[in-house]
Amino acid sequence: MIEIISCKPDLERITRIIKGALKIDVAIFDLQSRLVACTDDYLQQKGKTVHAPSIEDVVAHGNVMVNKPGHMAACAGCRFIGNCPAKIEILRSIRIDTTPLGVMTFTSFSREGHERITRETPAFVDALNIFSDWIAELVSHKNRTHTLDETEQILKNTMDLSCDSMVTIDPKGAVTRCNPLAVKLFSFCDLYTRSAFHILPEPVVDKILDANHLKETRVMIGDRQAFVSARPIFSNGEFTGAVLSIRHKQTICEASPKPGEFSGNTLSLAAILGNSPGIKRIKEMTTRLARSRSTILITGETGTGKGLLAKAIHHTSSRSKGPFVSVNCASIPETLFESELFGYEEGAFTGAKKGGKPGRFELARGGTLFLDEIGEMPLHMQVKLLNVLQDYALQRVGSITVTPIDVRVIAATNQDLYTLVKNHKFRADLFYRLNVIPMELPPLANRKEDIKILITAFLKESNQNADKKILRFSPPVMAAFQTHDWPGNIRELQNIIEYSVNMEDSDTITLESLPQHFFNRKNTPTELPVITSHPNIRSTTKTAQMGAILSCLDRNGHDVQGKNQTARELGISLRTLYRKLKDEPEHQPENQPEA
Repeated sequence: MIEIISCKPDLERITRIIKGALKIDVAIFDLQSRLVACTDDYLQQKGKTVHAPSIEDVVAHGNVMVNKPGHMAACAGCRFIGNCPAKIEILRSIRIDTTPLGVMTFTSFSREGHERITRETPAFVDALNIFSDWIAELVSHKNRTHTLDETEQILKNTMDLSCDSMVTIDPKGAVTRCNPLAVKLFSFCDLYTRSAFHILPEPVVDKILDANHLKETRVMIGDRQAFVSARPIFSNGEFTGAVLSIRHKQTICEASPKPGEFSGNTLSLAAILGNSPGIKRIKEMTTRLARSRSTILITGETGTGKGLLAKAIHHTSSRSKGPFVSVNCASIPETLFESELFGYEEGAFTGAKKGGKPGRFELARGGTLFLDEIGEMPLHMQVKLLNVLQDYALQRVGSITVTPIDVRVIAATNQDLYTLVKNHKFRADLFYRLNVIPMELPPLANRKEDIKILITAFLKESNQNADKKILRFSPPVMAAFQTHDWPGNIRELQNIIEYSVNMEDSDTITLESLPQHFFNRKNTPTELPVITSHPNIRSTTKTAQMGAILSCLDRNGHDVQGKNQTARELGISLRTLYRKLKDEPEHQPENQPEA
């Protein structure tokens, strides 16, 4: 049931507006003849109580003009009968279609007002009609809004109860609603101010915005696998948006990780594992750069974690609520580079989407754009990127409008950009523009004191993924890890742990759990004899053991002191070390005392 009293504050403002404009008094009543709003003079002259039959008469007959208040048939029984303070009244029912809501009256308590209304009756009647219709529309809108609010609350509660991340978007992909699970899943950006292009792969969003149904479409969000389902929303046959459900392996309906637990999805500085001097220096720099907008160039070998560091820098910075948009410069066809980075307008080229499309720079507005493998960027694009970084403004392909951007750029490469510049394969001016704050990630071979921290975290993660409970690494494996040269860096270490967890059936990772390729490298590690019935494994293990011993001796020295240090590192006795060296023709001991 629509109630006029629901708009009481608005009706009070309307009566004041009419009083100021028309110099008359105004009152508004509901169907129960209760005074809802009125001017001050009306309240003083007639009070809050109204004669109900007069209101009922107006509701029944519509417009009523009262020339002699207090002397009309409807006035019978009124307390003002024969002595009404009102000199003239015009009353009209307020209706939505045929449904009455109440009554509005224009009133004058003076002789001058009576004469003016009598003289200009048509004008005042027109004004009364306009204002009463306005009130009817106001009440109707209020009722629709209330209904929408109820619907919105039902939708919100439904989304909040879901064990999946839920998001609704408009026809352009802007996020309109999301539940707490979605906020947590996409913690790297402020969902309510962002587009679906920030959070999902572009081809998937394009399908959704073309009003397609999606069911369990596999995507990667950060380094986590997820499955997206989508249902389009239509109004009067027109696409008005979509509802998205995003399910990932471990939902927040399940137990959340405890504070301090390692998670492969962690984006904070805590995800950069290690206490070696190089890593400590990287963490200190990241903290100092929290409020900076300066461009950062991350260098380091493949697998050292450049992408993870870029995310940690973003998450730690004052831009953490903005989007983190990643671009792999090695994976974009050269002909598409400009439109991918800067976007394009409708009709810019054959196949351009209707309405155009924002580029990665625009999608990263207010956040961070990560240009990975920057050394692979074509030379002609390097010029355009330099201009954008200098002016912080861009033009979409096919546009003449310059769009300012607010983006922090982080670039990364495993190549030697100095050499590329020298060989004219990378622009010197762009290099110096990117290299404002250089950050070099050390290779794992130079930070072996971090291996124990890393393998502990990777073991825990792999146990969760494989549903296993492996507790430790055997001493030979630990020795092997310490002597390995780690050409693949942290990525290689993580993959070896994952492989070993899947292969091991006991509660301890042993040498037999490690992949074969780990033993095929010259510097591969390990020690201690391993009892095995398989001749190939026995031979491979023996070679790996001697490789570990020789690698340690090369590092510590082949004298007595070096051999003592090597034995301690490998966890064997000096006697065992000499016995193994004795079996190696090129390494006969020279009158060295045995332990």
